[in-house]
Amino acid sequence: MRHAFSVLTVLIGIALFASEPTDSSYPPQQLLDRITAQGIRSHMEYLADDLLEGRGTGTRGYLLAANYIRAHFEQMGLKPAGDSGSYFQKIRFREVKPAPERDSLVIKRNNAEEKLVFEKDYLMSGHATHEDAKVEAPMVWVGYGVTVPELHYDDYAGIDARGKIIVAVRGAPSSLPSSDRAVYSDGIRKARNAAAHGAIGRITIWAGEIAKQVPWEQVVHFYHSPSMYWLDEKDNPNDYVPEILATALVNGQFAEPLFRGSGHTLDEAMASLNANKPMSFALSGTASLHDVARFSEKESPNVAAILPGSDSQFKNEYVVFTAHADHMGIGEPIKGQTIYHGAADNASGTAALLEIARAFAESGPRPKRSLLFVAVTGEEMGLLGSDYFAHHPTVPIEQIAANINMDGVSLFYDFRDIVALGAEHSTLDRQIRDVAQHMGLEVSPDPMPEQVFFIRSDQYSFVKRGVPAVMIGEGFKTVDPTLDGKKIFLDWMSTHYHTPQDDMTQPLNFDAARKCTQINLAVGYEVAEAADRPHWNSGDTFGKLFANK
Repeated sequence: MRHAFSVLTVLIGIALFASEPTDSSYPPQQLLDRITAQGIRSHMEYLADDLLEGRGTGTRGYLLAANYIRAHFEQMGLKPAGDSGSYFQKIRFREVKPAPERDSLVIKRNNAEEKLVFEKDYLMSGHATHEDAKVEAPMVWVGYGVTVPELHYDDYAGIDARGKIIVAVRGAPSSLPSSDRAVYSDGIRKARNAAAHGAIGRITIWAGEIAKQVPWEQVVHFYHSPSMYWLDEKDNPNDYVPEILATALVNGQFAEPLFRGSGHTLDEAMASLNANKPMSFALSGTASLHDVARFSEKESPNVAAILPGSDSQFKNEYVVFTAHADHMGIGEPIKGQTIYHGAADNASGTAALLEIARAFAESGPRPKRSLLFVAVTGEEMGLLGSDYFAHHPTVPIEQIAANINMDGVSLFYDFRDIVALGAEHSTLDRQIRDVAQHMGLEVSPDPMPEQVFFIRSDQYSFVKRGVPAVMIGEGFKTVDPTLDGKKIFLDWMSTHYHTPQDDMTQPLNFDAARKCTQINLAVGYEVAEAADRPHWNSGDTFGKLFANK
């Protein structure tokens, strides 16, 4: 996941599954049986090997992984779906490496200056277009920095942000449904909202529930990696908001200087947000942000292939299976290791993608709709490969019926329930519940909406382009009653996530991985066979925000 959790679909909750639709097109068992635990393991063994050096975006190790995937697609007889008749869709990236020795964040008030300390108090990651970015302006507190007109919610109500640096916390109102909350938590959406209100800079405070679950020290570790942007043909970076001149992330434990003299405290402001009673107010003094970075350019490909559909009417529509093939590369040593292997995150999803592609390629007859398999690059750098593909699809975007994304398939225990992030927004929910019922599984809701899981993997890139999408994984209900799924997940998060220890020596349950892969295959099969392609539910937020993009 991009700066987030790899096995992000391991969630708790309870929801009874719906009755089986009468038009079920559940796949034949012989197709599902083509998915093997041994196949998943063998792909993971190669992709997570030291030889690939963590598959960092734009590195030799990632290119080895990309060529491995390409060779398997070609061996399966799948049609190339990249550039110029190849399997590769080449992408240029701008890598932004911070220069913290030159960064600064200074609060100026009453002819005095208070300099915050890099890493202890604040972090900066570099500007998208300027190696030396500066802004100095008055500050205003705007809660989450969110505006949702249809719900009559506006953190900017009653405050003039024009020419100001806005100060906000991560997240979105808890009153919003899970996936809606995730969408409005999106940093790019917040930056654009800030710019629309006239702001020229942003300070985000790491506070609240997320700060309890992800300590500041872990955030600092994440920021040691450079950031990236994909570049278009005019060298413009993606998701660039030119009105925002500089940004910073501030440690909530040391955010008091921002509120000094305002008549308010961070605790008071957070309590107001937690009570769903937002308030905005001017902060005393000005903030001066100086963000320095060094730019370089890299190239890294998506790998794409097509299995043509069998129906003359539907073969020009595509069900897209995605998984990110990249990971963190080589990084700071942890327990004496520097290669961040990314076995669960996301050699497992890539292995599932290859197994599903092989199962379909070796079976017959083919589904009615075409299947498009895309192993994307740059997920860990901000969903970059999938975002590029969604903006530059190798098939017409209006002909993409749905996206099924796999990021960290089940590996730690056999499970009795699944969580389908995003399913509630579209008719994909029908196929998911039908598959769950056939497999004797429950469908559980997202019980951790504050983690905004839905926007943290590649399905979100397709959603933003109007394509119904879902990411399906296991819940916390274990088949073995002696196992605590939640504890297993949280322990893994604290000891293995985005560390070199996410390797093939950790305990892994490949039978659970097979089961999860079969679920994703089955959902894709039902979508490919359905008489009607998926669509957003009537009146749904996602349909209003993203349809016809």
